[in-house]
Amino acid sequence: MKQTKTTKIALVSLLTALSVVLGYFLKIPTPTGILTLLDAGVFFTAFYFGSREGAVVGGLAGFLIDLLSGYPQWMFFSLVNHGLQGFFAGFKGKA
Repeated sequence: MKQTKTTKIALVSLLTALSVVLGYFLKIPTPTGILTLLDAGVFFTAFYFGSREGAVVGGLAGFLIDLLSGYPQWMFFSLVNHGLQGFFAGFKGKA
C-alpha cells in the first residue's frame, strides 16, 4: 500500500494519542513528578517512521501528558526533551 502524506499524518496522530493514553493511565508517582511509559510510543514511532515523526510524537505526547497530569511547570521541558529523544532515536530507524 502506498503511504500518502495524509496517511502518514493520520498514523502519527494516532501514535501520539496512543502514547498519551499509555503514558497517562500507566503512570508511577515519584517525589518530583511522574514516571510514565511514554518512551515506548516514542521509540516505536522513531524506529518505524524516522527522526521527524519520532520528534513530533515525543514532543506532543510529553507536553500533553504533563498538561493532563497536573504538572504544567514541566510541559515545555518535556516538549523539548522528549522531542529530542524521538529525534535522536530516529537515527536508527527509517530514513
